[in-house]
Amino acid sequence: MYRPFHRLRVRFAEMELKQNEVARRAGMAPSTLTSRMMGYRPFTAWEISRIAKVLDIPKEQIAGYFFEDGPHKGKEV
Repeated sequence: MYRPFHRLRVRFAEMELKQNEVARRAGMAPSTLTSRMMGYRPFTAWEISRIAKVLDIPKEQIAGYFFEDGPHKGKEV
């Protein structure tokens, strides 16, 4: 099963923070972060900025955490 935002999830672990703690520190409801992490709704610019600050992600690396390719099925043509 594909879970979006793999690199972001790894960053949570590197920082030794659970998803609920990241949400709290970023000023978000845990349920909001969960819906974003599951891919149900897109992150807003404000949310990305706040989460990046909490996780100490440099601005030039934000895209790699929040804008990843989805799963690939089969070969690309």
